[in-house]
Amino acid sequence: MDAGDLVITLKKSLAKLSRTERRKAVELVGDVVRAAMFDDAAGEDYEIERCPRCGSTAVVKKGKSKNGDRRYLCRGCGRTFSGSTGRVLGRSRLPRETWMAYAECFALMLPLRECAARCGVCLKTAWTMRLRLIECLKAYSPDFRVGRGGACELDETYFPESFKGNHSRGSFEMPRKARHRGKEAHRRGLSREQICVMTGISDANATFFEVSGRGAVSRKRAAEALRDRIGAGAVVATDKATAYIDVLRDLKVASHESYDSKDRSEGTINRINAVHSLLGSFMARFKGVSTKHLGAYLDWFRWCRTFMATDSRSAGSTVARQLANGTCATRIRDMFNVLPPYMDYWDGRAA
Repeated sequence: MDAGDLVITLKKSLAKLSRTERRKAVELVGDVVRAAMFDDAAGEDYEIERCPRCGSTAVVKKGKSKNGDRRYLCRGCGRTFSGSTGRVLGRSRLPRETWMAYAECFALMLPLRECAARCGVCLKTAWTMRLRLIECLKAYSPDFRVGRGGACELDETYFPESFKGNHSRGSFEMPRKARHRGKEAHRRGLSREQICVMTGISDANATFFEVSGRGAVSRKRAAEALRDRIGAGAVVATDKATAYIDVLRDLKVASHESYDSKDRSEGTINRINAVHSLLGSFMARFKGVSTKHLGAYLDWFRWCRTFMATDSRSAGSTVARQLANGTCATRIRDMFNVLPPYMDYWDGRAA
């Protein structure tokens, strides 16, 4: 039976059902279709070369599981496993069709409540699925490294410090009174109520985003962010921030050009400014991101720039393919016990 005959048979079968039965059948068929889409996106099964637990190469095939996945036996530790062991799907009890539905929501960057409704899961599960996906997909984003002869632009952007979330059940105590979203900070302009995010874009269009403390960038924080990213002989363009001068000289860059954002007659760093504009639009759709999860959302934005900019139509399939082969080491309990990264309120240390 070819695809056309299958569709005709399905239409005839649905026509014989009642409205309630037809609705249930459509949901079941949708699950089957999503599972097939996930399998097609993930690709063919690959051969396992070593045990994910002990690392032994003495691995042999040992039947299949109930869902048809190939299982293996390790003669080193004597335990069985499948191709999904140690991967995101292996750590989740949700079926593939649910993950495929969530992959489509993830590519569309839908709000959590809408993701939960479309996938038939609770809000907490939708949140953990988002964090697991981000941790899995960030490994596929290209690394930022500029060496001799390469060029890049560096700048900073700032986000209001946010303690968004439900703290009633945890041990975390708010260091200040809660503010409603959109309310002005106590201090005007750039202050320690702002979280600094150092950013860069290279000629190869690779980017990096580093959450770098509170307030204006310092020489120490700039050195920590750039030490493994900027090599000797690179050509760097920045704004007039003085923190970069000594750091880039110590890194032995070939050239360092600094431009005044208020005077564009001598040149600008338009590429990094365009990235900041896109980042602002990306963050705005989530109506406030907690500082403790800011790094994860920056990883999500990097992934979107890499994969959705080139082929946005197949973004859902791209998520499914990378998800099927990706790993996530963070446990669910650790996702909900994250402290803000710059808790220097009690000991007085600088961020």
